[in-house]
Amino acid sequence: MTPERGKIHALIGVLALAALAGCAPTKPPVDQMNAAARGLENARSIGAAEFAPADMNNAAREYSAAQSAQAHGDYDAAAQWAMQSQADSELAAARARREQARHAVDKLTQANATLESDLSSNPPTSAEEQP
Repeated sequence: MTPERGKIHALIGVLALAALAGCAPTKPPVDQMNAAARGLENARSIGAAEFAPADMNNAAREYSAAQSAQAHGDYDAAAQWAMQSQADSELAAARARREQARHAVDKLTQANATLESDLSSNPPTSAEEQP
């Protein structure tokens, strides 16, 4: 066997192993699915369904797609859907927290306005001002 022929056989062997490795089945995306499920639950628990319904619906829809893909053995697609669901769950949770903070600020602003109105209509007397 000539040296070039040996190199060709070695190259063919390496290519065949690479092709077989590429055809190996992918593992189920257990970690991604669990993370997506936790993300959905966290977003639900802080009120994302009320404060960020569109993002919450997207996350739930993507998680369903991940479950469906996993059930059909398409683990790569399931992993992608699960990661997208987790990202949208985090977005929904962040938007929910923002809206909750905005509502709290609005309540405090309204309470301050009420106090200012009360103070301006009933100014303290000189006896009330001194300790």
